[in-house]
Amino acid sequence: GFIDMKVVACLLVCVGGAAAFTSPSLLSTQQLRHPSIQQRTANAGRSYVRAAGRAGLSFGLQCKATPEPAKVIKAGSSGEEEVLGMLTNTGFWSCPPSTATMYLDNPETFKLLQGKVTITAVTIQGRELGEEIEFVEGDYGIVPAGSYRWKMIKPTTKQTSCKEGLQLTTKGWREEPPLKAMMGKGTLSTIGRTSEDDFDYFKKLIEEKGAIPVSAFENAIQYKLDKDIYLSTLSFSITDKGMMIMDRVTEEVLGVFDGEGFKDYNPDLDYEETERSKRWTKDGNFNVDNLTGK
Repeated sequence: GFIDMKVVACLLVCVGGAAAFTSPSLLSTQQLRHPSIQQRTANAGRSYVRAAGRAGLSFGLQCKATPEPAKVIKAGSSGEEEVLGMLTNTGFWSCPPSTATMYLDNPETFKLLQGKVTITAVTIQGRELGEEIEFVEGDYGIVPAGSYRWKMIKPTTKQTSCKEGLQLTTKGWREEPPLKAMMGKGTLSTIGRTSEDDFDYFKKLIEEKGAIPVSAFENAIQYKLDKDIYLSTLSFSITDKGMMIMDRVTEEVLGVFDGEGFKDYNPDLDYEETERSKRWTKDGNFNVDNLTGK
């Protein structure tokens, strides 16, 4: 048991002490008065105290309970107001998909502005100690002091009370500039983004900015959508049934925008691409080349 370990540790110290100096019972009075003997006795005593202290600390660590898991606080819940108070004048940090273990002396409070992460308590050696807690965009979280493994499943931006800037940087996080922080949001990392991520971003863009009229499809694609770094995994074409949104690499059709809303792609229908859209697909321009007339 744990108590036995302490006894063993103390016995080892005693044996070590015996090796360090001859037992006082075996020495004469004159020998005991010798300064070197007194010093060796004092040193052995201090060694015993230090070892006993280490044994007690080891015992305490072994008896420590499993760390608390990270806590999820949903937006709109009763705990939101208290957490918001903890995030006053705090920084914004972004990170691409990755895994990192943070070692913090103080609890961290954060709001996940963008992305998706899981957080798990771990030992110093990296062994998982509890369940994996998932956080999605809009969630607040409190991570107790200690060792916790973060898995950034999607490009992530968080507002955080964590002051360990150097540790965050070495673990792959990047601090957002003050202007972005003042706006209440960070810059969404483009590393590791998929076409599904960009399609979701496009839907939110339409929801916030308003629908694009059919007559403005060409200008929107050429001067806005194709230049947006958060739509870089998408390609666009114009058909008789609306704007087709596709994965730029696989050419998989993700959806169709008809000027009013998004529709599911129907492989049984015939989507006829316009001639100007074919020109855009080929040359990156909807207009006819004045030199070639094509």
